Amino acid sequence: MRLDHRFAVAVLALFASAPAGATSSLSFDGGGYSIELEVGDSTRPVIASVRFHAPGDREGVVLARDRVTVEAFDVVRRVLVLHHAAGRDGVAAFTLSVHGAEAVFETGTRRTTSMFDWSM
Repeated sequence: MRLDHRFAVAVLALFASAPAGATSSLSFDGGGYSIELEVGDSTRPVIASVRFHAPGDREGVVLARDRVTVEAFDVVRRVLVLHHAAGRDGVAAFTLSVHGAEAVFETGTRRTTSMFDWSM
């Protein structure tokens, strides 16, 4: 029993000292649309997941990774260009472009401009 206890303590100490990738989030809200970006940060920030809310949709849809393309994501220069291709999730194709504090959401013929907060 004593050996099992020491082993468990050693394993817990190992996990406690291992660097963990933190997550934070960024979001766009404009024209009734909301896009929540989960950002993982192990060595450099990457977009881990995208949740899309259409106007009036409270639950939203987590977009399939294979339908999302991140063309640019730089938290220092504050640039984000994200494309979603229409798929089985029922969400139409769209592009979210962010340059500094200004965000532009485009889907079909609709274009919405809003502010973007880079605070993570």
